[in-house]
Amino acid sequence: MTQRQIGAIAVFSGYLLLAITVYRWQLFTHFVWTILLFKALVPIAFVLFCWSVTRLLKLPFWTALLIPLLAELASWFYIRHTITVNQDTDRHEVGVLERWINYRDVIQFNRHFASYSPDLGYVLRPGSEGVHSSLEYSNTFKINSFGLRDDEGSLDNPQLVFLGDSFTMGWGVDENQTYADLAGRKLGVKSLNAGISSYGTYREMLLFSKIKRDSLKLVVLQYCDNDLEENEARNEPQNRPQHLTRQSFENTAIFNRINETYYPMRYTYFFVREKDLLKRIWMSPVQVFSEIGGALSSWIKGRRLDVVTPPDIKTPAETRLHTEYFFKSLAKIRKFYKGNIVVLQLDGRYTRPEMIRAFEAEAKRTGDGHLFFLHTDELLQVQDYYPIDGHIKASGHAKVSDALVKMIGERQLLTR
Repeated sequence: MTQRQIGAIAVFSGYLLLAITVYRWQLFTHFVWTILLFKALVPIAFVLFCWSVTRLLKLPFWTALLIPLLAELASWFYIRHTITVNQDTDRHEVGVLERWINYRDVIQFNRHFASYSPDLGYVLRPGSEGVHSSLEYSNTFKINSFGLRDDEGSLDNPQLVFLGDSFTMGWGVDENQTYADLAGRKLGVKSLNAGISSYGTYREMLLFSKIKRDSLKLVVLQYCDNDLEENEARNEPQNRPQHLTRQSFENTAIFNRINETYYPMRYTYFFVREKDLLKRIWMSPVQVFSEIGGALSSWIKGRRLDVVTPPDIKTPAETRLHTEYFFKSLAKIRKFYKGNIVVLQLDGRYTRPEMIRAFEAEAKRTGDGHLFFLHTDELLQVQDYYPIDGHIKASGHAKVSDALVKMIGERQLLTR
């Protein structure tokens, strides 16, 4: 066998190993040891592939290490460039980085913060403390004995309770920057932040039922588009319960370990996988190199990519479905809490007006005089959202808290 033939086999072997990590990554998500194996195989596959190519081209060995390193640095700096140029724009255009949400550490399945709950699926681990971070933020989380991101004293008969998902919990901001904490302090009342990431209205209802309510005067209830799946599934008696089992929770927590920490070539791997480069380099090489050239050009010139993402506007049929199941969940809250509720909506990257208007119209139809609606779409601007992650920044939380304080004061919702 000639040296060229051996080199060709080596190139194929490196390419095959890389392809396994890209297209068969699910094979590595079942056990802790397979997660560790995956994190080792990704850099090994890149280095092996580069080594085989450089060997075939008779280049020095050190180039096999230099090429992956340069690729990873380029990927990292391009991500930073994309974040920077989208900070002060009227619309975020992040291209393929919109899919980074599938690669971020999910706090409710993070082994340091996650705790299984038979009826709620999960709560944050009582008494845990640590740092949750991604490309655009790094924040300390301190969890009380009830599994909520608030202090221990807030659990004792709060006057104001905030229900919601990751937006209310404060994904991407410090605890004292959340609109729940800010509003409570500005109003001078004991408040409890009961937001937990990915909870829909139905689980928020279940959680709320466990909270001490003897002194409760007001609830702030936050809705997000992704609440619909849970609300619909749990409110239809013919549906099988969507309870997260301990085993499925643990399996998801194991999978999440891929994204909890950095591993060599993580950023390059993201682009290779999400741009499907291993296949497209053979099928449409001109287009691939054109895309890479466009990305490099935008980086060098300090501008955004020339892409246009259409706005996500809800149709009347979609808003009717959201409204129906939101109010079915709300009806269950009304069985044990008859007081004032302020409803607001927050969504990733943008919050549009269609949903809250539909909720408001339904409240008028039902005649519930203790429902009030905050139009966050009139408050928040694009600059108040993280370009890649999509959650609201500290500036967005501050705006929401100011508007809540104003509404609560003007309508005297804490004294009714």
